[in-house]
Amino acid sequence: MPELFYSSTLEMSLTPLSGVSAGLSWGDVLSNRIAIIAVLILLVLEIQDIIRVFPALLRCVPLWKGNLELEHSVSQARTRNTVSLVMGLLFCIVADRYSLCNPSFRAVAGPGWQLAVTAGLFAGTALLRRLFYLVSPFRSKTSEFACTVRHTFYNYFILFAALALLVCVALGAVRASDGTVRITLYVAAGLVYFLHLLRTGQILRSRYGLFATFLYLCALEILPIGILILTCTR
Repeated sequence: MPELFYSSTLEMSLTPLSGVSAGLSWGDVLSNRIAIIAVLILLVLEIQDIIRVFPALLRCVPLWKGNLELEHSVSQARTRNTVSLVMGLLFCIVADRYSLCNPSFRAVAGPGWQLAVTAGLFAGTALLRRLFYLVSPFRSKTSEFACTVRHTFYNYFILFAALALLVCVALGAVRASDGTVRITLYVAAGLVYFLHLLRTGQILRSRYGLFATFLYLCALEILPIGILILTCTR
């Protein structure tokens, strides 16, 4: 009987089935799970600071001077900076989960590295924005006005990250499709970013003319985001 198997042929495919990798959901990736746990721990550690600084952030929505008042308080400004970092990590997870930034090289990286690519895109944009400010008149670390102009983005970004989290939870509860969540987040991002540009423009307009304000906004705020959008279309 054993000699009957000597001339047998293996009919199994030598290449992995594409359906196996295609069926891997975002939450099944180990690196994504680790990132979620790490960010949740950071949120728990920072929850008191988030609650403490949020009233000052909400004041920045109707009043452009709210940004100046927040920056004037050294303790609140430091708390805001720490909270913005944690909320930035949270938003990277949300952005990767719903593919808000989806350049072609992100898909090539593979499921285990896509979150890192997304985080790298946002970190690169923040670094580019920082470099632009270093060669501008607002690079001073001692001028309260310069710090306000640089950090106004953080105020509205924290508000947007919190809003994005609420959107994901609310639409997830009603089992909305990823496409619906993605479009809603795009709309929310556009509205909050427009508010940020409006308030930053008002801050600049308090000391500069209309033309100079427009140039500063284009060079320091619009250009870095424009480069990010252009990169994501590649």
